[in-house]
Amino acid sequence: MDPDPSAVDPRLDEGTDPEPTRHPSSPPRSPALAVLLSFLWPGLGQWYMGRRISAVIYAIPPILVAVGLLSLALGGLESLVARLLDPAVALLVLAGIAALAVWRLASMLHASWLAVTRERKLHRDDDAGPSSRRRMAPGGMLVTLGVIVVAVHAVPGWWAFAFYRAGTAIFQPPQTSDVPLSTFPPSTPGASPAPGSSPGSRQTFVVPASPIPTRPPAQVADDGFQNVLFVGVDSTPYRRPEHRLTDSMILASFDRSAGTLKMISIPRNITRFPQYWGGTHEQKLNQLLVEAQTNPALYPDGPMGTLVGQISFLLGVEIDHYATVDILGFQRLVDVVGGVDVVVKEPIADPEYEPDGFFLDAGPQHLDGATAVRYVRSRKGGGSNAERSLRQQQILLQLRKKLSDPAIIVRLPEVLDAVASTVRTDLPPEGLDEAFALARESQTAPAQQIWLGPPRYAMEIPAGDIDLENAAELRMDQVAELSLQLWGDASRYSDSGYYQALVGR
Repeated sequence: MDPDPSAVDPRLDEGTDPEPTRHPSSPPRSPALAVLLSFLWPGLGQWYMGRRISAVIYAIPPILVAVGLLSLALGGLESLVARLLDPAVALLVLAGIAALAVWRLASMLHASWLAVTRERKLHRDDDAGPSSRRRMAPGGMLVTLGVIVVAVHAVPGWWAFAFYRAGTAIFQPPQTSDVPLSTFPPSTPGASPAPGSSPGSRQTFVVPASPIPTRPPAQVADDGFQNVLFVGVDSTPYRRPEHRLTDSMILASFDRSAGTLKMISIPRNITRFPQYWGGTHEQKLNQLLVEAQTNPALYPDGPMGTLVGQISFLLGVEIDHYATVDILGFQRLVDVVGGVDVVVKEPIADPEYEPDGFFLDAGPQHLDGATAVRYVRSRKGGGSNAERSLRQQQILLQLRKKLSDPAIIVRLPEVLDAVASTVRTDLPPEGLDEAFALARESQTAPAQQIWLGPPRYAMEIPAGDIDLENAAELRMDQVAELSLQLWGDASRYSDSGYYQALVGR
């Protein structure tokens, strides 16, 4: 009996094979290759699988992220570092890196799913189906490349996190109130020298409850100088909080127009100095920071705000920013950059330096962190306190040189961690670009090193005349002369009222 024509396979009428194993319209695609292409760039695997819209969706976001990250580096390495030290920028970069990693993994998973689904569809009529090796290959490739993606993104992610952590630790809000610097008369009768009297005369002083300004000094909108105060704080663990004093105070002043750098060390043992809110301070200058820390109600400008305001007041020049460094962090930072090279002018022999003395020969020396700390702190070897202050400036200049070396980039996370643990500044993150530009300009500038101590700028106070050891008092007339010499019209001493108030003549 003839078969019913309606029961004939319609594919026979079309001249096709009634038992195909693949559809000509669906050519085979390798799942492993699809995963590899999406690993190389999100969307390529989807394009390979013929999913054009999905390919575009996966490809565009990474392009935008890459363009954004590359735009941060357009100004060069220094600009990139400056921008990444802004915590907001570093956090955004970290989020971008994490999102890019997740997006790549998602693209790889989707490409693998598309390829495996197509392969299963192609083999639905094939009883044997794909071999077990063929089924396992995409999974193995996906796991391997997924691990690589995580590792590749973890490295820049860790760097971005190091920048974020450093930025949040380093940058501090300015510790100042809205009270302007004042000149004399004093806040309390008889608390400061009368005009014409010597600044060395003994005074009785009581700290006022708050600064009482009388007349703000002349301010200069743009004096052409960049002045940064560097403060070294002795915060070693064995010292009690009330004894953690300012071990060094150095004002670095860079004149961009002249291309010159001045470094002025302010002696830590200066006392009987006029205060910017009135009165005379009867303790050493290195105690002012801890006084403000332990008595915040008496010092509304805050610890660093008070110290910066006081040094600015004495030197008669605007201080743009400050940076503090603690001793232990300084030691670590020197070690991280690989040590510093100095030329020791005179042999140093300080047998009393704890715990086992400090000795260093004259000539070129390479100092590690521990030796550098001894080098800047030893007071009884290698000359006077003036030499000690100049050694501190010397190490600061060498650190600047090391940190400006492009080779430091390979140790950048470690350097950032060391800087974050030791440096605090009121410089805003957005000002780092300008700060790095200034550092680069001042790299070749000749540095004039000045010590604001005896005999020219201060005089030793006899031990029987004061209840302090090794104390000195500023010669305000000489300080005023130096200020005018260094900063000219930008010096507040160019104002006759200011000069009369502090110099007293």
